Amino acid sequence: MSQNSFDGDVSIANVAALAGVSTATVSRVLSGRRRKDDDLSRRVREAAKQLNYSVNYAASALRSAITNSIGLIVPELNNSMYSSLVQAIEPAVNHVGKQLILGIGSTAAEQEKRIRLGISHRVDVLIIIPAETEFIVPFLENVARQIPVVQLLSQTYSNKLDWVGISETTIMQIIADHLSTAGARSVAYIGSSTNDLDGMTLFTAFHMQMTVSGLSTYTEWIHFTPESVDSGYRIMKKMLSEHNFYPESVICSDGLTAVGVFRACKAAGLNVPEEIKIAVLHDSLLCESGTLESPSFTSVQLPWDRIAKQAMMLVTAERERKSWLPSRRELEPELNIRKSTVVSS
Repeated sequence: MSQNSFDGDVSIANVAALAGVSTATVSRVLSGRRRKDDDLSRRVREAAKQLNYSVNYAASALRSAITNSIGLIVPELNNSMYSSLVQAIEPAVNHVGKQLILGIGSTAAEQEKRIRLGISHRVDVLIIIPAETEFIVPFLENVARQIPVVQLLSQTYSNKLDWVGISETTIMQIIADHLSTAGARSVAYIGSSTNDLDGMTLFTAFHMQMTVSGLSTYTEWIHFTPESVDSGYRIMKKMLSEHNFYPESVICSDGLTAVGVFRACKAAGLNVPEEIKIAVLHDSLLCESGTLESPSFTSVQLPWDRIAKQAMMLVTAERERKSWLPSRRELEPELNIRKSTVVSS
């Protein structure tokens, strides 16, 4: 009889017998309390997999103050950035034998409700991409007195919260350097918002890095709009029709806006990338593949796997040391150079 056809309910003792370890070791490995990824841990996980054994989190919670659950709060899932994070962090959570509880809130008030619900369900730690960061940070600082809190992305405005993210200045720097190297001498900016400190910080980084890179810009070339093809088309069409000169490059907040910008350039008889180059702040499948009519777009790729790994490391460290001294871990993004900025030789 194969191990996968085990009759009856599988217990932790069965897993221990198959792995050749004690039940206490199985418990430590599958609960995530044993952090070494060595042969012993792999034997336990493999035995649990063969026997189709999973941890009963509800029963464990009744016996312990630790529920082995991690709360993840994101502003939305329609945005490819946030869905990429969920896809990266879920296997990292599963790997340490914990379960992920996902909450979605597009405003600080909605996120606060999701967090309170997570606390009522006794999540052990909280990982969050804040919406309206400056408004929710005081609440997060209070939460951090009860459980570890790790903030991802956005700006960190607190000296009490762990943070993992990417510098807006670095994002702008690698885009500006590339556009300048590719031959552009001027640039327009179509961002999503300056209604919060995050949006304003990104816009400030744009101005600073364009100056450093020698790219000129004008007030008439700066626009903010919700992410959509129509918005990108409308803004770029107006930009091209109202002036006798046009920017040699455009930085867009997202792929949908970039498609609209491309369509406006095409309608005006301007070639991309020969006459106008288009770059996007955040990578997506749309940027990678383009559309039937538009090219793939040069864009910034955030290291989601590394962000998830660093977040889990901070979660583990906080549970072990019970320290509220915050950690700040800034990671380097990569620039995916594609057809929208490179002239074919």
